[in-house]
Amino acid sequence: MRLWILDLDDTLLQDHAVSREVLEALGEEVGVHGLFPAVKEKAEALFRESPFHPWAEAIGHSALEALWARYSTPGLEALAAWAPRFRKGVFAEALKALGGPVERAEALAEAFFQRRRRYPLFPETEAFLKALKARGAHLALLTNGVPDLQREKLVGAGLQEAFDLVLVSGEIGLGKPDPRPFRMALCAFGVGPEEAVMVGDNPERDIQGALRAGVRAVWVDRGYRPFDPRFPPHQRVENLLEALSGAV
Repeated sequence: MRLWILDLDDTLLQDHAVSREVLEALGEEVGVHGLFPAVKEKAEALFRESPFHPWAEAIGHSALEALWARYSTPGLEALAAWAPRFRKGVFAEALKALGGPVERAEALAEAFFQRRRRYPLFPETEAFLKALKARGAHLALLTNGVPDLQREKLVGAGLQEAFDLVLVSGEIGLGKPDPRPFRMALCAFGVGPEEAVMVGDNPERDIQGALRAGVRAVWVDRGYRPFDPRFPPHQRVENLLEALSGAV
């Protein structure tokens, strides 16, 4: 394959596990158990009620990300002003549901905002990228999310120079599974769909988008999302290096 289109969160970069670890640790500090699922549930519910939800859904920006995004990108000033209230409200609702100290909501929200800024790669990510480079393949990152947060992750993980092209949904105004971002990547390198492969962890976003664009789809099953029979991948792997044998 001449072009490899790669997802970022929970494909190359550990995302879900870090949020869970940080929230569980914060819960222990205030004597409650189950803070991660409680925060996730309350964040998603309150996020759906926000005026920004339709836009966030279109670019694939999640409620958990809204708890630690800075929204420093020009044009997102309204989001930056809204976010502190959202964060405090989420933690207050989660603590209330768990019988925890609601008065600690603002402090916990700020602690998560600060401590969540960790960017560990999966163990095989660097070897995988190195192998693709050795093959002479073009590498494109196609990631959903707000610009400042996704760019922060890239820099924090040391991946800012790893790709020939970076497409962030919040920058281009189109998010997966819309096939148009995939076609942007194809056009950038003059590559046909049959010469490209998409590697991602999200069946509804990554795999569906690749299939709609006519691109080979590799699902990285990290154990966080179930198989979706509506969007069958060409290959299922649990380790990125496994994808190298399926797409040549």
